[in-house]
Amino acid sequence: MGEGDLSADGRIPVFVVTGFLGSGKTTLVNHLLKTAPFKRSAVVVNEYGRVSVDHLLVEAPHQRVRFVDSGCLCGHVHEEVASSLLDLHCRRGQGEASAYDCVLIETSGLADPVPILQILVTDPVIIRDYALWAVVTVVDGVLGRQQLVSHPESVKQAAVADVLVVGKTDLARAASIERLARELVAINPGGRQVRVAHGELDPALVTEGQGFLPAGGRQITDGRWLQGTGDVGVAYPAALDPSIATFTLEYDEPISVSGFVLWMNLLAGFRGAGLLRVKGVVNVEGDPYAVQAVQTVITEPVRLESWPDAGRRSRLVFITRHMDAGDVQRTFAAFKFDVPPKPRNMVINPETFAKFKQSIEPFRTKSARTPVPAPGDITR
Repeated sequence: MGEGDLSADGRIPVFVVTGFLGSGKTTLVNHLLKTAPFKRSAVVVNEYGRVSVDHLLVEAPHQRVRFVDSGCLCGHVHEEVASSLLDLHCRRGQGEASAYDCVLIETSGLADPVPILQILVTDPVIIRDYALWAVVTVVDGVLGRQQLVSHPESVKQAAVADVLVVGKTDLARAASIERLARELVAINPGGRQVRVAHGELDPALVTEGQGFLPAGGRQITDGRWLQGTGDVGVAYPAALDPSIATFTLEYDEPISVSGFVLWMNLLAGFRGAGLLRVKGVVNVEGDPYAVQAVQTVITEPVRLESWPDAGRRSRLVFITRHMDAGDVQRTFAAFKFDVPPKPRNMVINPETFAKFKQSIEPFRTKSARTPVPAPGDITR
């Protein structure tokens, strides 16, 4: 993304900046606002608490800043963020001070970023004008590991990131930074890790990553998150949170997109709460398609211009909570993907659904906290 550029289909790129309290999110945002790609950014700041000050520290014209006071952690923050985006868009043509080329959303340090990500990729009014480009998670280089141990929300913030920015490296000991880096790899092996001081992040590391591919697609330039460890298996045990696992699922033969999308939607319908992040490239009848998912939201597969590497296997990297890699493999095996594609309406085959339901039964006993919907409630 160059200066003044929009996404490939003309929508406005959105960058979500998340991270735990005091990690340095506002410092990072202010640094990005001084760089060429972000100098005409709009900023949406979500804060928590009766007295909010972070939005006052954002160095952008007030016409391009929106403040969302979550009030409580159970509030409808994502809806207020959506309203802020719509308001910004309505005022975009009212002079230079209101004009912007992209949006930075800074979440509260106590926030679960997933509801905001979900509305950015599912709300039909929002996705008409905005394209979620990347999730940037700022991790405190001094206190980050302690926060990962003590605060589950910080683990989730790390798990959904495209870019993990380890900050305050000027204050932390080198050995502590290395240990934190290993813990972050355990949680999110595919996230690009960057170490900075004073929030001084190279904007190209954010704008040129693969992130969430907007409709129309753009080429994946960083394929590290595609590196597998076999057909299926735990790639990295997340030692700080045993409930979180990362594994890679691979498949040799080309598949039909209809069968694959049906499988992903059924999996999300049954166990969406446990799917923290899914990313991958799928071989659809010889062509590469990028796939993204966050919990219950499965973005439409996007055809890539070319394969990101020499391998042409379908590869999916899962970051999950309270899910077993073998259980996911069994649900995958319940479908016959290497068949001619089904019609676009993708009617559920009763025999296939029965096999899927049987293979997913272990989820009922292994994670009783998450209710399993009835077949009629499953997204089609």
